[in-house]
Amino acid sequence: MRLLLTIATVLLLGATHGQTLLGQEHWPDGTLKATRYSEGDRIHFITFHQNGQVKEVGGFLHGRRDGVWKQYSDTGVLLARAGFNKGERQGTWEFRHAEDTPMGRLTYVSGRLTQSQQYGSAGELVAHRAY
Repeated sequence: MRLLLTIATVLLLGATHGQTLLGQEHWPDGTLKATRYSEGDRIHFITFHQNGQVKEVGGFLHGRRDGVWKQYSDTGVLLARAGFNKGERQGTWEFRHAEDTPMGRLTYVSGRLTQSQQYGSAGELVAHRAY
């Protein structure tokens, strides 16, 4: 059901915001594996686990990573969230375990790593470093 909603949303947005479907790939059983679409100069993609859950979402602008990229487990848990601005690392990147507990965090300013945090198995901060 989630897969159908995702596809319907992409198609609906395409109809209302000038998006163009660039291609799709399918798993051997016919379920959607990946879809790519453009919106002006931006290329967006969504990949899926074989069970239909979203695996990764991201985009490119002029061939460089741009915007928020997200990765998910096959159960739908957000594993990583990272930001890019014209290919440059940007903002706070967050990493989580498949059990949905925090693993770590990196902070980038103007493409440079400025600080990092690591979390223990109970979610407690175990290490912090400024660069």
